[in-house]
Amino acid sequence: MATREDDPEPVRGVERIVRAAIEVIAERGFRGAATSEIARRAGVAEGTIFRHFKTKQLLLDHILEPFVERVLAPIAFRDLHRLIDTDYPDFADFLRAFAHNRLSVAREHVPALRIFLQEVPLSAELRAMVFRHIGCHVFPELLAVIRKYQARGQIRNDPPETVLRILMSALGGYIITRLAILPDYPWDDDLEIERTIRVVARGLRPD
Repeated sequence: MATREDDPEPVRGVERIVRAAIEVIAERGFRGAATSEIARRAGVAEGTIFRHFKTKQLLLDHILEPFVERVLAPIAFRDLHRLIDTDYPDFADFLRAFAHNRLSVAREHVPALRIFLQEVPLSAELRAMVFRHIGCHVFPELLAVIRKYQARGQIRNDPPETVLRILMSALGGYIITRLAILPDYPWDDDLEIERTIRVVARGLRPD
């Protein structure tokens, strides 16, 4: 694509820069991503990037904050409420629906997910943003689900926060491995989710 110094449609130019930045940063990490490569893929001059974003950090912030606030948060809340409102008869049924839903959502946003995973450990500001937009709303909802199945005698009465941590580690670990660490491995999602649920449900079974 030819490089142009002036984009006649600034909004579309920014959109192309953002899409290209997501691709490049997802492949090479934030610190390995060159603005020259982002510009090449976006079809703009490198100087055009810095007219819109004064630094590469501002470009990253532009990608991540809308992703967390406008994409991840609404999806998480909408799907979470639907899952919670469904009265699954068994805790394993809830886990199965939850795991398939989270995998489907993550699959739609793999490049941004990779950036997110790369930058969260390094940025206290980003961690605070995630908690503000998602964590402080989602965690109470999930803890309520855990308490419901504890009250039914289906899972052990460990602290709900401990149970939630175990679930996040097991299900989140598969999703991250599946989409970000070993995406080319021939995973059988249905089988892997069933195996994960079996192990988790067995470990959380009341004594």
